[in-house]
Amino acid sequence: MSQPPPPFGGPPGAMPQAAPPQFGGQRPAFSGPPAATAVASSQAMPPSFGSQQQQQQPPPPSFGAPPQFGGVRPGAQPPFAAQSAPLSQQAPFMGPPRGSAAAFGAAPWLSQGAGSGAMQPPMRMPGMPPNALGQGMPPTPSMPYSPHAGTQVSTPSKIDPNQIPRPMAETSVIIFETRQGGQAAIPPAASSEFIVKDTGNCSPRLMRCTVNQIPCTGDLLTTSGMPLSLMVQPFSLPHPSEEPIQLVDFGDMGPIRCSRCKAYINPFMRFVDQGRHFICNLCGVSNDTPREYICNLGPDGRRRDADDRPELCRGTVEFVASKEFLVRDPMPAVYFFLIDVSMNAIQTGATAAACSAISQAISDLPEGPRTMVGIATFDSAIHFYSLKRAQQQPLMLIIPDVQDVYTPLQKDLILPVSECRENLEQLLENIPSMFENNRVADSAFGAAMKAGFLATKATGGKLLVFQSVLPSLGVGSLSAREAEGRANISSGDKEPHKLLQPVDKTLKTMALEFAEYQVCVDVFLTTQSYVDIASISVVPNTTGGRVYYYYPFSARSDPAKLFNDLRWNISRPQGYEAVMRVRCIQGLQVQDYFGNFCKRVPTDIDLPSIDSDKTIMVTFKHDDKLQENSECGFQCAVLYTTVYGQRRIRVMNLSLPCTNMLSNLFRYADLETQFTCFLKQAANGIPTSTLLHLREEVTNTCINILQSYRKYCASVSSSGQLILPEALKLLPLYTLALIKSIGLRNEGRLDDRSYWISLASSVSVLLAVPMVFPRLIPIHDLTSRGDDESLIPSPLMLNSENIREDGVYLLENGEDGLIYVGNAVEPTILEQIFGASSSAALPSQVVLEQFDNGLSRKVNEVINEIRRQRCSYLRLRLCRRGEPSGDFFRSFLVEDKAPGGLSYVEFLVHVHRQIQSKMT
Repeated sequence: MSQPPPPFGGPPGAMPQAAPPQFGGQRPAFSGPPAATAVASSQAMPPSFGSQQQQQQPPPPSFGAPPQFGGVRPGAQPPFAAQSAPLSQQAPFMGPPRGSAAAFGAAPWLSQGAGSGAMQPPMRMPGMPPNALGQGMPPTPSMPYSPHAGTQVSTPSKIDPNQIPRPMAETSVIIFETRQGGQAAIPPAASSEFIVKDTGNCSPRLMRCTVNQIPCTGDLLTTSGMPLSLMVQPFSLPHPSEEPIQLVDFGDMGPIRCSRCKAYINPFMRFVDQGRHFICNLCGVSNDTPREYICNLGPDGRRRDADDRPELCRGTVEFVASKEFLVRDPMPAVYFFLIDVSMNAIQTGATAAACSAISQAISDLPEGPRTMVGIATFDSAIHFYSLKRAQQQPLMLIIPDVQDVYTPLQKDLILPVSECRENLEQLLENIPSMFENNRVADSAFGAAMKAGFLATKATGGKLLVFQSVLPSLGVGSLSAREAEGRANISSGDKEPHKLLQPVDKTLKTMALEFAEYQVCVDVFLTTQSYVDIASISVVPNTTGGRVYYYYPFSARSDPAKLFNDLRWNISRPQGYEAVMRVRCIQGLQVQDYFGNFCKRVPTDIDLPSIDSDKTIMVTFKHDDKLQENSECGFQCAVLYTTVYGQRRIRVMNLSLPCTNMLSNLFRYADLETQFTCFLKQAANGIPTSTLLHLREEVTNTCINILQSYRKYCASVSSSGQLILPEALKLLPLYTLALIKSIGLRNEGRLDDRSYWISLASSVSVLLAVPMVFPRLIPIHDLTSRGDDESLIPSPLMLNSENIREDGVYLLENGEDGLIYVGNAVEPTILEQIFGASSSAALPSQVVLEQFDNGLSRKVNEVINEIRRQRCSYLRLRLCRRGEPSGDFFRSFLVEDKAPGGLSYVEFLVHVHRQIQSKMT
């Protein structure tokens, strides 16, 4: 089948819609940051650090999106609902009124426990500092302040652990105008709370650059040691207070574009000659303006109608795709469910959990006649089901051949939801009992995917696969490589770990075929053993999907997360059969793309599905010199189909100033975006490099950036001081956290590391830092907090001095929530939170119920709020001192000294010594 055309090509035309209403609010004036932070150190290794005064503020939540362009429809359920009762006995969710502006964040919800009832979806809360340049500590009497050298610690003998850089609390909400006075504004930190007013550049939620001034030459970029990359999250959830993206329809002629580079019309294209020509901001070519699009220019050289046309005044617009962009009718929204019914899946309750989750999530599928579903089960054979309404009950059709797979019917395997819902719900209710005595241990996972693909090949769509054991039979079968992995896990720092690579090319070949026919695969691994995620993840990673991992699967606690993950997967803003291309100004060129996609040609990436959680990293290199004081333009275009079958082109523009000054690169660096880049590059290298080499590489990247700043930009000459650029003062802390993460630490299960790699490939800037630098929150004393304080307490710094044995603590990274229960916690506190007077009586995988007391209510509110912020239903796990779970919890206390790893203070000393040696 031929591919849809990429987002380029097509004639000009003109018929934009009326301009949107004006947005109110002013952004506070931005003041530039101090240039640097200096931390004094000695050659002697400092002692352990003392009590912490400054505490980390949690990164903020994600926001709900208005229901537009393939997003969640009005009236849809929010992304998360937790259960304590059986899933089938859930209380109904009260969604937002139909037609409400925000499908998320405005809905009433049932105030029940974190383990029971429906949850409200993402809402913002006060986050970390408002911009990457203002994340520093304020000067204190013991820290003399200098506008050039920055903050200098006056303790010559050691680093004072109370004065080293840490994330700071920031409670204000920022109104951020993307351009002010004709200049690009510096975006707030991704982790802060901000409301965007699009005044020419796109929202930083959609596209962020590692530096907010672009170096004129490749040599300047190399000298800085910093990367030049964009993080593109095309369907990122907006703040509920932001205006929706404007839709522009140019009719049959399609959107206006540059005749040479095919860039789309945007606010940075300059009209000349009374508007009869326009000059492309990317390639510089002069184009004829279509006759019907000509408009007179004002005294300032701008078109008089520029403010009335979204494509000429907004950084992001969406164009209706004209016929030139269609090679077939837009695909329907197809969801095909594949459920493992092998003996292990049945006995662990995984099959029942999958059936229950699907049954409840059906109501969240897009409404309308174009929404279609199909279902199959598999063990050593594949069982299709015909769900035609005319049949009294679903008809099972068995495919025993798992080497040469085929579909038993040409039609009726996939039907509109409206025609088969009753039969589907009946089947889902019966599947666990139909297979309850199944003694087939084998699982034909690859063959089942191939069969699901053949059923959806004509249309494209989503395969949602529920898998519980290592695929052992048929095409794409895998062997138990874990034993081999245990044998050479100790050599993880000596040679590349081959077991973190796919076992062969079978699944990759299959995935490329899936992607060609617009089939996206999401895999839900409900397992209690090794399943070779390194091989399995190739399929979702190539088709725009993702892996969900529940290990060890618990029939008691995991069905709630499985249901919420599935519901968010099908109800979040998303698009299908997408093609994406990033263009940039002459003098730069796109070097590479990183993320979950398929790439067939150098310039474009194919995305069978793209959703609000997925981020694509785009790297650039210089091929010519840029002109100082000019602007460097980037444009990302995504051609896609909405869940309602409309073909759209989402275009995001970013124009940043060019500079020849190295100090400007550091002053306007974006810490979180740079760190996300380092994390993705490290994850990409894990299967092919030694862990030791990768840890050294990550450390050296940090050292080289700081050494460049020290050598070329810092005015302080004292060799006893570690000088940190203000914008990047937390880079050493986040670098240390990355080194100690599940991905790069030596110990750990193969599947855990492979899952971490899979997550990192598409993680957003907002969630990259918490992925390795989690939030630590005390929950035993929540009732002592005032009602006027924020719902979530200020996080503690990640060191053991903040962990008391008479306390209970939650550590969350956006995916998992580890609850540490000290050995000396008062029985009354345990009774109030868990309903048990002894921690020994508590299971390791917790289902938090809400009891009739103030502390229980507060704990549930905090966990529900975190789930909303992260767009993820935290998987809770109990940790105790003296047990492996307690050691696992403490491995995330990144400031502590670890076996084979430095403490934060020691790491700063190490970085300082390395810089000194490079300087001499």
